[in-house]
Amino acid sequence: MDYDVIIVGASIAGCTAATAYGRAGLRVALVERHRNPQAHKTLCGHFVLGGTHDVLQRLDLWQPMLARGAAVTHSLGVLIGPGTGTGIRTGTTPWAGTGTEWIVPRPDSRIPPAISLRRRKLDPLLREIAGSTPGVDLKPGHRAVGLVEDAGGAVAGVVTTDLGTGRTTTLRARLVVGADGHRSTVAALAGVAEDHAPNERFLFWTYYEGAATNGPGDGQVWRLGQDVAVCIPVDDGLTQVGVFPAKDRLSKFTADRTAAFERFAARLPDGPSLAGARRVSNLIGTTDYPCVRRDPTPRPGLALIGDAATTSDPVPAVGCGWAFRSAAWLADATAETLALGGDLRPALRSYRRAHRFIDKYDDLGRKEALATPPDRLQRAVYAAAVTDPDIARRLAMFAMRAAGPSVLLNPKVMARAFAGARVRGRRRNDSRAPASPSTPHRAPVP
Repeated sequence: MDYDVIIVGASIAGCTAATAYGRAGLRVALVERHRNPQAHKTLCGHFVLGGTHDVLQRLDLWQPMLARGAAVTHSLGVLIGPGTGTGIRTGTTPWAGTGTEWIVPRPDSRIPPAISLRRRKLDPLLREIAGSTPGVDLKPGHRAVGLVEDAGGAVAGVVTTDLGTGRTTTLRARLVVGADGHRSTVAALAGVAEDHAPNERFLFWTYYEGAATNGPGDGQVWRLGQDVAVCIPVDDGLTQVGVFPAKDRLSKFTADRTAAFERFAARLPDGPSLAGARRVSNLIGTTDYPCVRRDPTPRPGLALIGDAATTSDPVPAVGCGWAFRSAAWLADATAETLALGGDLRPALRSYRRAHRFIDKYDDLGRKEALATPPDRLQRAVYAAAVTDPDIARRLAMFAMRAAGPSVLLNPKVMARAFAGARVRGRRRNDSRAPASPSTPHRAPVP
């Protein structure tokens, strides 16, 4: 074999896997179609959730990201608004000034921090780290055009074309990794089935210099019925403001997207102050972002990581984290076996089991992407988190993907949330009921 591993795609997932394999002493071909080392993904929110913090620390990527100016978010305030908690969304006035409450975890909740570094800086950094790792052969300007199979039908290599010279080369390895995004060429060449799910929101964001935040925490999220918005610090002291409206609002963005975006942001309760800020980028976004899922171990000798395996709803900002984590999980599961020349099948099954963490959250994300009004359970949890520190902490751990879904979605937590909802309902009813001489006003139930 020419290499131990061939990785197609030198972005977050591919560079992370290549770095991990190279540090394990393996020979790695990292194939990337872009020649420019500064090439980067544009349509990406680049907010890496706190659940990825341990992986970034373990792979020695956290500090280099900080050195490039990455912003760290320790506390994320979540505002539940009309249509989500106690308020009502109307057709003419999307969000009234009442019925909104902030959920803010206590400072001692030990929620792992998130980090944000724009892809224009992050992608070149990761490519630089991977390319300088001993054992990693970075091949810029090469496109994967075919796969090699062994006598048993297992994937055993990649055919590439040099986009500069047109020369075709066949590379062989025991493991081929598709890290080439949600339109994965590797997956298509391998005939991997795709599971598509709709997304009933669209998204736009931009960056401001000099924006002032008014909500609690280092960053803010607004959950306003079917609509979502975010305000996050990023590198170079900039602030990212993003909106994720339900598609029934898409017509309002057709004539003038920038004006519609600014109107949307201006109506956010406790939203950022942008009057004196300077917008430093064009509006970035798309009117459709479908969810795509593939088997991460679809064939012997082949694994998929990052968006090639799972392209999730962008609203919960899981994409970059899944790319880092799936790459690390694959390397953890297979590096030793590759080094020792062992049977890869059990190692790939181990990676598949680790990937179920993503699958469970993606199932929930696909439901969230339908942009339906929050159900009774969601409303109870949001409302309980306003006053219950433990549920607020669990909701933050869930949102940061720092633990499995059961950290929040378990019978005991649900029972507490519904019990709190009943108490709050009785308090509201008691506060509205007029007192009379024959029926003394009763104090709210504590």
